[in-house]
Amino acid sequence: MNRSKSYLLPLLVTMFLVIAIGSRAQNLLITDYYTPVSTAGSFLIGANYNFSTEGGRVITNRGDIGLSYSKFYESQPYARYLDLTWSASKTERGNYFNVDLTWRGKRYLPRGGLFFGSSTFHSLYLKGYERPSLDVTLGIGIGRFINVTPLAKAVRIEDFLLSSGQLYDDLPAETMIELGHIIERQREYQALYGESYKRMWYDDMEKAIQQSGMLKSKRISAASILRMDDVLFRERFSDRFYGGDITLGIKAELVTSRSSLARSALAADITARYSYPLSWRSQINERLTVNTPLSGGFFKSYSLSLSSNFSYELTNRVDFTIRHLLSRERRHDEDFTLMHNNLDVSFVFYVENRVNLTANLRFAKSSNVSMIHSFMTTLNYRIF
Repeated sequence: MNRSKSYLLPLLVTMFLVIAIGSRAQNLLITDYYTPVSTAGSFLIGANYNFSTEGGRVITNRGDIGLSYSKFYESQPYARYLDLTWSASKTERGNYFNVDLTWRGKRYLPRGGLFFGSSTFHSLYLKGYERPSLDVTLGIGIGRFINVTPLAKAVRIEDFLLSSGQLYDDLPAETMIELGHIIERQREYQALYGESYKRMWYDDMEKAIQQSGMLKSKRISAASILRMDDVLFRERFSDRFYGGDITLGIKAELVTSRSSLARSALAADITARYSYPLSWRSQINERLTVNTPLSGGFFKSYSLSLSSNFSYELTNRVDFTIRHLLSRERRHDEDFTLMHNNLDVSFVFYVENRVNLTANLRFAKSSNVSMIHSFMTTLNYRIF
């Protein structure tokens, strides 16, 4: 067995074990949850240290600081996504920084349907280049994503009520869905009731639980209110989504990173995405992107990337993730092909409400290059 397989086998075994251990029967399916408005977002500031070796030689020994912002919002018939990353590093060879921005908008036709038109703007700036590059992609597609993170929070609240003996049995599916909807409407409660919104918010959650007929007493306990507060404000949840979409578009480069560079030819861009929570504590995400020029080497020259992500909440304060990225680039006119594989294995430790520590081990293999092993620790502060 070669070295790469010897690393992968125990990781795959671990992945299947944690799924089996983490699954618990519920009265509802994750796909039962539906909401006309779906939103999620995060804003992180982080610092990390990266140590890499190739064979027995140290090739990286550096520190970095970065910022990451993402926002997802969908309210039929519109949806929008924003991703922004900024990073800077200081090494013996000099200082580096880059900014990467992607915005995507969708318009569903008809309202409430699955077909959509989309536009994507992407800009990248690297230190040393003359200006930020900019490309735009216009496309059509089918599919939708639903954020079920509020339902995952409702499940964690239900877990406490069951373990503390306050419920006769699992809450009915309709109660769990209603509880998820109330949790998702936090901003609505804030707008209506101001600083005292929590009391009304928690009262409506309690009423939903009472109406199920599963609550043994007339009111939930004070400890349960404190637990709800922990779940909703202090415990960290990885975003949970289900759904998928496929988009076929035309990509055009509007601005190059240097004025002396010619713009790339128009290209066909195909993107397929899929997300699904395997259990209440686990999630898989897949994304496939294929880009090929419309003139000259249509499907003879291309770039392809396939990213796979699996995450599992080992405890309320520790997450385990596996990420794999496969990329392939082919230029038929130059007889050039490049294949690249990245495998990342991470543990995320939530040290405090807004602070987490990530330990990441990476295995990277490119065509005609020895495997690179990297170990990185990152300390993140979550603004929201």
